[in-house]
Amino acid sequence: MPMAAATRRDTRGPDRRRIDLPRPPTPGSQIYDAGASADLMPADLACKTSRRTRVVVGMQHHRRRPGDLWPLPVVILAAIVGACGQSSTPTGGSSPGSAPSARPTPRITPSPPPAVTQRFTFDEGAVVDTTLTGTGDKYVNPGALIEADGVLHMFPNSFSAWPGRMRIPHLTSDDGKTWTLDKKADLLDSEDFALANPGIDVSTGFVTDDGTWVLIYQTVSSSTPWVIGRATAPSPRGPWTIEDTPVLEPGPAGAFDHGGVQWPWVVRVGDRWAMYYAGFDAPQGGTGSIGVALSDDGKSWTKNDAAVLVANERWEGRSLDRPRVVRTADGYVMLYAARRLTDRGLATSTDGLTWTRVPGPNIERKDFPVQEPGAWDSALLSHDGELDYFLEIGGETTKVYRATLAWP
Repeated sequence: MPMAAATRRDTRGPDRRRIDLPRPPTPGSQIYDAGASADLMPADLACKTSRRTRVVVGMQHHRRRPGDLWPLPVVILAAIVGACGQSSTPTGGSSPGSAPSARPTPRITPSPPPAVTQRFTFDEGAVVDTTLTGTGDKYVNPGALIEADGVLHMFPNSFSAWPGRMRIPHLTSDDGKTWTLDKKADLLDSEDFALANPGIDVSTGFVTDDGTWVLIYQTVSSSTPWVIGRATAPSPRGPWTIEDTPVLEPGPAGAFDHGGVQWPWVVRVGDRWAMYYAGFDAPQGGTGSIGVALSDDGKSWTKNDAAVLVANERWEGRSLDRPRVVRTADGYVMLYAARRLTDRGLATSTDGLTWTRVPGPNIERKDFPVQEPGAWDSALLSHDGELDYFLEIGGETTKVYRATLAWP
């Protein structure tokens, strides 16, 4: 990939390859190899052994409170040192009065991960590109996706630099496969957004009970925590009023979203609006968790103090990103990204707050319809008994592809 494309992608989120290295010893500890020469080890640890054993000698840097148990590593070390001081038992018998030798500890084989039974299938060709949007830019993502009166409305983000100028046209579709540019609609331009820092990205949208169209966007900065704002219009064609005050900001020091609030998605949960978002503990590359904020009017939002979904699966890479949530016949479904953005997973909920994972990942790079290196922004729709997922895929240029999964 050319350097320009790689630079742009590195600033868009934690899409970095992660290599899990062995955990280093506790600060102040030393590692000795019992299979090495005895003169390389302290005299009190040098002993004969039939296998190579790594012995970690930990230095205690804290006081134990009365009644505390000794830490497990110290107990193990004591057992090893004690064993080194005992004389070996001759082969074929035991010394008088000695206890029978201990049996070898059985090896524990970790359980394999559960089988992935729910996997999305991509259409062969792209459904949206910058030729369709009429902008001629390098990149396009699906932005906001709204279904109203049986018509699908997409407000994709078209751009050539990240962060940089963003233009947002209006597309319509009856089936999610074929999209048409609405040439009568206002073209939103990030240069008109007061919060742009220096860029913005429209991420989600909805229509309020009084018929107001709302687009929710995030600021895009390469140095400061992102915030979330909104724009409103009487119709999908505009005219748009761009508000200059954030509706959601990072949490206080120590909060899971202290480093920024990103990639919001709004869905109706009960009689309230729920905004799901990725909260990061540090700007530009921290650990991401999925948070939620609730609103009665779509203007004022109250955060849930704790994240509703945190990374705990190996394939997630210890970070979650880009939540997309829809309501289905049997509850709510979330599709989210792992630290490696080409991997996506599913979770389900009955109340929008407590989530249960579906074995994943449910989308991987090998599922893509094209041989492109990356995936980024997305939109999700529950439509005609299936989940429709619109995903930006590419490298030096990007297009939007559709993947489907029968649900429930």
